[in-house]
Amino acid sequence: MRVERLVINEMGTNCYIVSGGDGGAVVIDPGGSIEPIEEYLQKRGLVVRAILLTHGHADHLMGLEALRERTGAPVYVHEADAEMLTDPAKNLSAFMGRPVVCRPAEHRLKDGDVLEIGGLMVKVLHTPGHTPGGVCLDIAPQGVSIRPKVVFTGDTLFAGSIGRTDFPGGSYEVLLASIRMSLLPYEDDTVIYPGHEEDSTIGDERRYNPFLRDEEGVR
Repeated sequence: MRVERLVINEMGTNCYIVSGGDGGAVVIDPGGSIEPIEEYLQKRGLVVRAILLTHGHADHLMGLEALRERTGAPVYVHEADAEMLTDPAKNLSAFMGRPVVCRPAEHRLKDGDVLEIGGLMVKVLHTPGHTPGGVCLDIAPQGVSIRPKVVFTGDTLFAGSIGRTDFPGGSYEVLLASIRMSLLPYEDDTVIYPGHEEDSTIGDERRYNPFLRDEEGVR
């Protein structure tokens, strides 16, 4: 399994291209220009099988319609964030001066869903708190006996921080509970790929992230 990180907008949003063994790939959070995405896909000879959204904020989906149009790939978003795709006020783009309106997603996700796409196995972890429908994505190649420990955490958990909770639908307490229940059970060497900034590990966040280290019951 190969993971490529692209930073494709001025807000520093990470877009990830994850490819398995059959020439297929999934694109996570196409939040800006799709040109770098297309260049990478062409260089690797990959076909996009799905577009996965960790949540519905505009900085994670500004390139969604262009990529969907170009590739024909279906879009997946958690059911609680589904309306954010079509509503510029809900996805916050109305307040940025560049309203983003997308068509509805082809698929609505729920906690515990397991998707088999492009040679990959994708497990959905519902982690509300940043948005009501925020998800993290546990991804591994299909048909392997030893799974790489990799989770794409969107704006739920960052290296040394956590997602903002001051947007509509956000909750600090809910976000911490999501991290505690869905992410901290992973082993220390699990790599996290967040929605902004660099990657980290669950172990490093458990030990050094001030939001987790100082939170009672999240040690």
